[in-house]
Amino acid sequence: MRHLRATAAVAPLLAVAPLLALADCASPAAGPTPRAVDVSLAAQAVVATPPEDDAASCTSASGYRVPFPADWATNADGVLPACSWFAPGEEVVVPEASDARTAPVALQVVDAPLAQVAVPMPDEVARTELEVGGRSAVRTEQVTTVGLYPEGTRITTWALDLDGRTLVADAVELPGGDHARAVAVLDEMVRTVEPTAG
Repeated sequence: MRHLRATAAVAPLLAVAPLLALADCASPAAGPTPRAVDVSLAAQAVVATPPEDDAASCTSASGYRVPFPADWATNADGVLPACSWFAPGEEVVVPEASDARTAPVALQVVDAPLAQVAVPMPDEVARTELEVGGRSAVRTEQVTTVGLYPEGTRITTWALDLDGRTLVADAVELPGGDHARAVAVLDEMVRTVEPTAG
């Protein structure tokens, strides 16, 4: 398995928590306020598909196993827990003691129920409630107004129920990156994630 290179750990970064971090600091977006979409979970069920033969995978001590493209890499233990950040290529530096995001896709498990984590955001432009592998999930799209990322940054976030805890997985538009590809990878990762004892 290829890993993202990480420098010595100082403190874990919480860069994958736009649902939590921006809730406290975002200002209302211009235009109409986004509303939660009332979507029947049964009508929006997503069936998990087995990973492609050319996919790699990793297991997080937080309680999930996830496949990712063979031409992508994930981080080893260090600044962040193993299997947290994902990016195309062989190596990405995880900065020490910084909020800088260097990988477009990130996963983390939050010790809170889905209803607490997947709250509407002021800069949300789309929200879908659905079911993935028999688990409730919420997929949101944001265009940031203020917060950790420059105004206008696109973020797609999944929140997936893990029996009282929540997997938060996002794809953040990074300068020079292929955001459409990152979102496609994120969507497939969430559809094929396997909860483990964590």
